[in-house]
Amino acid sequence: MITQLTNVNLINGNLQANNKKEVFEELAQMLFDNKRISSKEAYLSDIENRESLSVTSMDGIAYPHAKSQAVTEPAIAVGIKREGIDYGDEDGIHPSLFFMIASPDNGADHHIYVLQELFGKFSEEFIEDIHNAKDNNQILNILINS
Repeated sequence: MITQLTNVNLINGNLQANNKKEVFEELAQMLFDNKRISSKEAYLSDIENRESLSVTSMDGIAYPHAKSQAVTEPAIAVGIKREGIDYGDEDGIHPSLFFMIASPDNGADHHIYVLQELFGKFSEEFIEDIHNAKDNNQILNILINS
């Protein structure tokens, strides 16, 4: 499923963000630029509403997600901030990998299947491989082939 929802244009291997809000902004901008969402502001509002229910990070990986009317096509935006950022994580491990999952408001609960697929990939080796990737194409290959 991941191969259908992301591409090299939806990956940023060098996020400039310094906090959670800036991460959301950068990832949502990629979704908007790639015509996966119709309104960055509406989508960010839905992400923030979902995030207010519980923090969406674990073991150094964040997976902000929301169903939104702004989503025109399901997608995953991927970002990396190698030194990590404070995300309000309960485990105290600041995430360095970010997977923003955009789901249409009236669509199937495909985000649940995406999360299951992502969780199946998460390992120390996976994180290390992503961090050592030279460019967005390598990151995409790791996502698809791990």
